[in-house]
Amino acid sequence: MARSPTMLATITQARQTPRGWLASGLCLSAVLLLSGCASYSQRFDAIEAQLAAGNLPAALQTLEKDRGNGRRDEVLYLLNRAMLLRMQGDYRQSNQALEQAKRLIDELDAVSIREQAGSLAVNDTLQSYIGSDFERALLHVYAALNYLQLGMPDEARVEILQLDVLLNLQADGQGNAYSEDAFARYLSGLVFEQLGEWSDAMIAYRKAYQDYQKYREYFGVKPPRSLGLALLRMAEHLGLKEELRRYRKAFAIEQWTPLPVFQTEGEVVLIVGTGLAPRKREESMSIFAPGAGVMVRIALPRYETKTQPVGEVRLQTDNEAVDAELVEDIDAIAVKTLQEKMPAITARALARAVVKYRAAKEAGERDQGLGLLLNVAGMLSEQADTRSWSTLPQRIYLGRQPLAPGRYNISVQLLGHGGHVLAQKQFSGVVVEAGKKVYLTWRWIPPH
Repeated sequence: MARSPTMLATITQARQTPRGWLASGLCLSAVLLLSGCASYSQRFDAIEAQLAAGNLPAALQTLEKDRGNGRRDEVLYLLNRAMLLRMQGDYRQSNQALEQAKRLIDELDAVSIREQAGSLAVNDTLQSYIGSDFERALLHVYAALNYLQLGMPDEARVEILQLDVLLNLQADGQGNAYSEDAFARYLSGLVFEQLGEWSDAMIAYRKAYQDYQKYREYFGVKPPRSLGLALLRMAEHLGLKEELRRYRKAFAIEQWTPLPVFQTEGEVVLIVGTGLAPRKREESMSIFAPGAGVMVRIALPRYETKTQPVGEVRLQTDNEAVDAELVEDIDAIAVKTLQEKMPAITARALARAVVKYRAAKEAGERDQGLGLLLNVAGMLSEQADTRSWSTLPQRIYLGRQPLAPGRYNISVQLLGHGGHVLAQKQFSGVVVEAGKKVYLTWRWIPPH
């Protein structure tokens, strides 16, 4: 954005008074803010295009070149870096970035008074980004998945225990649509089951089932049938007859493999992430401010969602096919979470606009040029916070396939809503051992 000769002349004239120096500084800061950087969402456009083209190295390079606004955006940079490294198969480096993000979130969680004041006076982007509740939960989920794919289930267990603490804190006293994470609880059950901790596995599966009841209501995701089979195996093994009867009825399942028999086989666990999480965009509007008695301009975030082309995810072994099931709809969670936050976001934006309007009006009564400068600075500095963990998938699918010990070639197909094949991936020479789980993951982003 170029500064016009008129604006420069006004700034020069305003500098002739002490208040003018202050106002000109504010105005120049606002101009530089907008001329020097686009919104986070706009800056991510290049990375999205590179991911859609399958060019992960270029996406990582672009991310490194544009790390955002220093410490305020460092958590976001680390989360996106971790996801891109994971997509490259570099699970160790991915977890290093996630660990850095966790430590920084803990440091920034108690927002400083200076940041709060800055966000009220200027805009919400002046606050350090520490992620939404669901993003902080998924941080632990992906760290656990990285460990599982590195063959480190004990380390994954530590991550799951940290996740449990976080989810319990988030759920405490909250009436929001998202306060627990059903997929995270389901994965927790898988980790405990892999380690032979049957009681803890049952607790986690039970929580997942309870959370999916809420997911069905708010996000349209029902309890997966594979979760029902896990609950039946565990309930039977632990002698929980009433729960066994209840889950048998809830899932309409009459036959399942008892746990001792199930343990003589191995299991392939497939986790597929499709698409990219919705992006926040800025939406400006004029709204009446009762406190000032005038119309003011405010900028608010909104999610821009994309179509979900995948209708079915199929896992094909040598002789058998099973469908992976939808376990997490990040699209729906993100949109609902922002919707619940909008009253508070709007109230802050309106309060800022009133403060800026009054400051400009009072200054203008003393010095017309000064009032103009403050008015311009107020308008230029009004920006919506469009930051979000944009490299997350749009949806997550999970499939479980018990197999006799041996070596398998496994094919995964993504089918469109009409049944046509969108994409497929081969996993060759997958070794399955008795009593152990093999985790296969795939991240697919549709081409533009």
